[in-house]
Amino acid sequence: MQPPLCLEIWRVVCGVVCFGGKSNNTLYSGQKVDLACICFVKILKWKNTVKTFSSCSFSVLCPPTSPYIQTVNSVCGCEPKSDPFIVLTPPDSKAIVDGNMKLILGMVWTLILHYSISMPVWEDEVDDEAEKKTPKQRLLGWIQNKVPDLPINNFSRDWQSGKALGALVDSCAPGLCPDWETWDNKPSDNAQEAMQLADDWLGIPQVIAPEEIIDPSVDEQSVMTYLSQFPKAKLKPGAPLKPKLNPKKARAYGPGLEPVGNRVLRPAVFTVDAFSAGQGQVTVYVEDPEGTREEVKAVPNEGKKTFGVTYIPQVMGHHKVTVLFAGQQIPKSPFEVSVDKAQGDPSKVTAKGPGLEAIGNIANKPTYFDIYTAGAGVGDVSAFIKDPQGRPLEAVMEDKGDSVFRCTYKPTQQGPHTITVTFGGIAIPKSPSTVNIGPVHRSAMTLNPLALQTHNLVFVFCVSASMPGACRATGRGLQPRGVRVKQVADFRVDTRNAGSGDLKVTVKGPKGMEEPVKQKESGDGVYNFDYYPHAPGKYTVTITWGGQHIPKSPFEVGVGPEAGPQKIRAWGPGLEGGMVGKSADFVAESIGTDVGVLGFAIEGPSQAKIECEDQNDGSCDVKYWPSEAGEYAVHVMCDDDDIEDSPFMAYIVPDNQDSNPSLVKAYGPGLEKSGCIINKPAEFTVNAKDAGTGPLKISAQSAEGGPLDVKVKKTGDGVYACSYTPIAAVKHTVAVTWAGVSVPNSPFRVKVGKGSHPHKVKVFGPGIERTGLKANEPTHFTVDCTEAGEGDVSVGIKCDANIISDQEEDVDFDIIPNANDTITVKYIPPGAGRLTIKVLFTDQEIPISPFRVKVEPSHDSSKVKAEGPGVARSGVECGKPTHFTVHTKGAGKAPVDVQFTGTGKGDAVQDFDIIDNYDYSHTVKYTPIQQGEMVIIVTFGGDAIPKSPFAVGVAAPLDVNKVQVNNLEGRVEVGQDQEFVVGTKGAGGQGKLEVKITSPSGKLVPCVLEAQPGKRPENSTVKYIPKEEGLYAVEVSYDGHQIPGSPFPVEATLPPDPSKVRAFGPGLKGGLVGNPAEFTIDTKGAGTGGLGLTVEGPTEAKIECSDNGDGTCSVSYLPTEPGEYLVNILFEETHIPGSPFHSDVNCPFDPTKVVASGSGLKRAKVGEASVVNVDCSRAGPGQLTLDAASDSGNNKAKTEVCTMRESDGTYTVTYVPLTAGMYTLLLKYGGKATPGFPAKVMVDPAVDTSRVKVFGPGVEGQALFREATTDFTVDARSLTKKGGDHIKAKVRNPSGALTDCVVTDKADGTYGIEYTPFENGVHAVEVLYDESPVPKSPFQVGVEEGCDPTRVLAKGPGLQEALTEAPNNFSIITRGAGIGGLGITVEGPSESKMSCKDNKDGSCNVEYIPFVPGLYDVNITYGGQHIPGSPFKVPVKDMVDPSKVKISGPGVSSGVRANIPQSFTVDCSKAGVAPLSVAVTAPKGVAEPVEMTDNRDGTHTVAYTPSVEGPYSVVVKYADEEITRSPFKLRVLPTHDASKVVASGPGLTTGVPASFPVEFTIDAKDAGEGQLSVQITVTISQTTVIRVANSHQPDNCYIDSPVDSRERDSPSLGVVRRLNGSPAKQTFSVYKPSPRGTVDCQQHCSMRLSMDGPGNHSLLQPVKYFVSTR
Repeated sequence: MQPPLCLEIWRVVCGVVCFGGKSNNTLYSGQKVDLACICFVKILKWKNTVKTFSSCSFSVLCPPTSPYIQTVNSVCGCEPKSDPFIVLTPPDSKAIVDGNMKLILGMVWTLILHYSISMPVWEDEVDDEAEKKTPKQRLLGWIQNKVPDLPINNFSRDWQSGKALGALVDSCAPGLCPDWETWDNKPSDNAQEAMQLADDWLGIPQVIAPEEIIDPSVDEQSVMTYLSQFPKAKLKPGAPLKPKLNPKKARAYGPGLEPVGNRVLRPAVFTVDAFSAGQGQVTVYVEDPEGTREEVKAVPNEGKKTFGVTYIPQVMGHHKVTVLFAGQQIPKSPFEVSVDKAQGDPSKVTAKGPGLEAIGNIANKPTYFDIYTAGAGVGDVSAFIKDPQGRPLEAVMEDKGDSVFRCTYKPTQQGPHTITVTFGGIAIPKSPSTVNIGPVHRSAMTLNPLALQTHNLVFVFCVSASMPGACRATGRGLQPRGVRVKQVADFRVDTRNAGSGDLKVTVKGPKGMEEPVKQKESGDGVYNFDYYPHAPGKYTVTITWGGQHIPKSPFEVGVGPEAGPQKIRAWGPGLEGGMVGKSADFVAESIGTDVGVLGFAIEGPSQAKIECEDQNDGSCDVKYWPSEAGEYAVHVMCDDDDIEDSPFMAYIVPDNQDSNPSLVKAYGPGLEKSGCIINKPAEFTVNAKDAGTGPLKISAQSAEGGPLDVKVKKTGDGVYACSYTPIAAVKHTVAVTWAGVSVPNSPFRVKVGKGSHPHKVKVFGPGIERTGLKANEPTHFTVDCTEAGEGDVSVGIKCDANIISDQEEDVDFDIIPNANDTITVKYIPPGAGRLTIKVLFTDQEIPISPFRVKVEPSHDSSKVKAEGPGVARSGVECGKPTHFTVHTKGAGKAPVDVQFTGTGKGDAVQDFDIIDNYDYSHTVKYTPIQQGEMVIIVTFGGDAIPKSPFAVGVAAPLDVNKVQVNNLEGRVEVGQDQEFVVGTKGAGGQGKLEVKITSPSGKLVPCVLEAQPGKRPENSTVKYIPKEEGLYAVEVSYDGHQIPGSPFPVEATLPPDPSKVRAFGPGLKGGLVGNPAEFTIDTKGAGTGGLGLTVEGPTEAKIECSDNGDGTCSVSYLPTEPGEYLVNILFEETHIPGSPFHSDVNCPFDPTKVVASGSGLKRAKVGEASVVNVDCSRAGPGQLTLDAASDSGNNKAKTEVCTMRESDGTYTVTYVPLTAGMYTLLLKYGGKATPGFPAKVMVDPAVDTSRVKVFGPGVEGQALFREATTDFTVDARSLTKKGGDHIKAKVRNPSGALTDCVVTDKADGTYGIEYTPFENGVHAVEVLYDESPVPKSPFQVGVEEGCDPTRVLAKGPGLQEALTEAPNNFSIITRGAGIGGLGITVEGPSESKMSCKDNKDGSCNVEYIPFVPGLYDVNITYGGQHIPGSPFKVPVKDMVDPSKVKISGPGVSSGVRANIPQSFTVDCSKAGVAPLSVAVTAPKGVAEPVEMTDNRDGTHTVAYTPSVEGPYSVVVKYADEEITRSPFKLRVLPTHDASKVVASGPGLTTGVPASFPVEFTIDAKDAGEGQLSVQITVTISQTTVIRVANSHQPDNCYIDSPVDSRERDSPSLGVVRRLNGSPAKQTFSVYKPSPRGTVDCQQHCSMRLSMDGPGNHSLLQPVKYFVSTR
């Protein structure tokens, strides 16, 4: 059905809508409905324009039994049951007759949706595909096909930027909107521009406002309604089409644009890719550091839209490369490029060091050599070392600065090793070299003396058994780029093949600080680490195994900032792993509408081909084919920057031929492109029964990036049932892999649709707003049924009376169905007033209906303004085109009209045109053809705009040939009034006359332009006054045009003034006979007058004068005799300032006329002045000089030229010779030699040195070596007996330079002279006495290579004695000993670690560390011979450290008592060997005797006995140094203290039973040492024998005083003494033998304890005794 037919159906049906209400208020009676139905059915019966109607779902049209249906049937000839156009629903049969608006409009919406979107045939669409889609899917698919570059998947959020509208407009009309890709992020402006272009040139009305279509909450039906007009849009003629151009899509890449790496004079190449940028020219500029800019030609590559660019930098420094496409900068332009020096010269590189010596290096010990690149330019320094089997050896290169690189390596085998050193990839001289590695031996060191003076040499010997070269480190945390801050950077270290060793991992951040490194799980020699960078910058990951770097360590990792908002995401199996030879696949998807330039890079064990296929849905499938197994880094980049989580680390496994993923089949509705619905399981099957071993892995994601859970169930042999449940109506992607490889057709893209959930109808849009509408301006509104479920929508619009007619009238409108369950209603208010709009859904009027809309007038002419030359009061000329502009912005929409009225009959203008500028303005062009007053009327919508009508004066045509200039003088006088007349009669135009006068200096001269009064108003008088002399330019223009002859020249002159004449030049001051004397006369500013010139002098002088044409003249005269001349210059017969001028003329310069005489030309004497008289009177002017030089050397005599006497041209010259011998005199006049010169003069010495003697090796040439100090003696006792400053000596090297000499005055007339030659060859030794040479001076002595070991001096404590485990130092001074090899060895009981530091002054400092004490030999040789004192015998002792001496024992504790022997132990085992001394001092400073016993195990026992109580001091010294905490302070207690003895126990209580043992305890722990006595007194009535015994050691106890049986009250039973060595606890028993018969009696016992004398006592002494009576 054609669009006009759809519109007609729409309007016919809308005409039968009934608004309900009172019956007398409706316009639709049954008869009108009858007629509308008949017309409607007639339209539907046009079967030739309709394919089928069965696919439409209509509501009831009318019941078949209705009388109106009968009428329809009778008219159309169709039966209700057989006509395919009528679908009957009996319950609502009469709805159409009852005027149910919602039902009727719902029927029309369905009809338009079907015929406007579903049925039309669109371009670029396959019929079969269109029939399978819903209208919404069909429209979306058509748009996606037209705009494949943008991810458009809906009719809402994908249109918010406005760029999609621009892309769609440009796709429908290429060139109409070509710059949509370069639009700024201004959605409203973008949408407005695109929709306005579509409205103007594609005929697509704006049924939705630009600000609505970009609204995030816009309903899809409204957008769909608007976009459904594009498929049938046709471009109007005259559209402003432009070629597509997007410089932002161009990119440049290549080494020529890299920040570093380019070099001078080496071609820098790069490529400009303009494939996606459209048609345009590539322009390239290269700017060097000085700002010089040159264009470089971009050469197009064959068959590609790329360009090759090559430029050759000429200077080093920062260059700027600017790349323009179509005159605009491409991204990243200008590029900053740093150009380095040209590639270096390997022939200027040298290498030296012990590591290159043929012998002297040993296995398993590191060695090194240095590479010197100074003066060789720029180049990469590399060293390659191979062992005897040809295997490479690891070498560590270190930049030491100052163009010195140090290469360190450690040979592990004996035998010849090959070392190749390259510079810039080219071997340096003498490379490769062979180094013989010997076995391990004693520590020795041989130093090259040249290297000794240049470098610090440190030798450290170590042994390692690990193989760090077999370690491998991989992982994202080691990649050079891609890692970002606040991301975990992980990596793995595999040491399984590296032998034994310690693994150490350190990570340093940008500031050089160590970062935390976390070691994760590890096993079987594989270690996992990660770190967490916090700041962007360069990180260094160092990995060592066994103390040595593993391959590629240290790793440099560039950590970028946080990723920020992402434009691209990537996922899929190819980012995790894959199989060799099979494609590893993954998906890259865009995020949002702002899409960048996508790029990929694969880094790994092999190169991998990459393919990328755009799916035209905002995603692409990426495949790469690895050819070797291992870990690959997959970089996914957007705008040349890694996306978040890139690089992805994929592990590729070998193909074991156990699986064939190509035989896997995946199928089912869950993998189809359409058909799936949200929240319903999508199922599919995977059949892998013929594909070998798996495993099967399935991953799925929605277009929003969310992963989906895929359920997999094995149903049979290799067959799997799979399902997932989509939760969003967006595109889903399913990736299926078998054995890590994608199966055929994977990944699968599935578009998920929405379900049907009716809810509520929404109506919105400007067409239902209460205010804001204007008459005759299109408007619209949208009915949103997305949440309303299934149903029909009806719409009706009426206008109030007196708008169209005196009654209410229906308003025509169009319904545009959208594919997103919305409809857009478009209508044009017919006039100002009120409209009523009703919306029904399923025959029910929605709650917010009806809408009352107020319509305002459509335009406001008061806001329109016209401006431009075409409406100006003056400036318009007859026959000359002009124009003006009418601005209508803000005035509404209405036609612009212009009317012209002239002074005569007929048309006032021609070529009249009104041009719409499409920016709310119109340009009005016309050409007036009538002179005089013309009236212009401008109207907007029929209403006059402000200031209309405009009165315009049309002038006659311009003819500047009619303008005449009269009375203009060609020559005038400065300062006088001047005037001339300009006539403009018949010139026409606007009559604008302008006169401009320019002075000779370029300044404007003020002038007055006055119209002449009287009968000739067309004439004007011009008045001016010239202020300066010279040529003036008078410009006359009429109406801006120069008249013929303009500018007119006028010359202004001054009146004569001799005072302003100037004369200058050398001829006014002097000259030479026979030579012209020249000068210049300047008359500028002096006016016009006669010039007079005469020359008076000794003879007549010929005068010549020439005019220079600039107010000056050149004059010359020729004098023929010397003397004074007068030059007279007159102007207007008056002398000018300075005239007459006095000029002195001399003879010309002639040095042959000089005559010299005097005694100084015959003989001279050292130190005395010699005189030469010189006559220059006939030689002309010149400068006189005299040089007097000795023929034996560079000595010159002191010369002086005296002042000329009496101005007669004579001179007196003196010179004073400084040394004796033949002299050469050279007399010059004016720089020229005079006759008789150069002349020879013999100079006699001032002193007779014939008896001075010189002797010694320094002048005899015996054994003189370079850089070896030598000496000689001068015996001048024949001239002086006291010495003095008489002798001077100079030594001239073969190169001509002088060597310093040291003269020593011995104060007896003899002198010692010492010097050190630094060059090989013959030296001249000159000896002078009071500036007079001695006999045979200068002496010729030869110097050669060699050395004198006797002049080498070694000194320092390290040659006297040394300590183990400590640095021992000495120094070696080779200064003055010549050139020789310095050798240092240390021999002794152990190997010694040595290092040597060059002091850069002919000396070095040596440090060695022995490890075992003993006698060592330090051998020092120079030139292979021992130096004085070598070998040095050095005793080495252990290092003494008193702080390591330890003291312990009771003798320094707090329990020391007087008169009791004390002892303590001194442990020196860890303090080294040294004398030990101990001093014990009593309270009054008295020294106590001390005994020390050496225990032969590094400890000593110290014993002493304090004699008195009081404070004591114990001082312990080791190696004459007090040890830590010494002196020890202690207090000596008394020997014993009985008051501190405590006795306790049952044996001391009353009521002790007889005949039973009892006990008590004596505590003497705090009482010191003494003799313990126990006395027990018993009162008995009969004789009793009592014995006291020690129950532990009875033999050590005895009865001190037995009891006398006759005593009734015995004072004591006995005294028990505990001897030395008794046990700590004692039990004492007291008993007596019991005779036959026992008599019991009461006994009284008492006990006395006493301590007496020295002794050791236990802390507790229990006492046990018996009491028995008989």
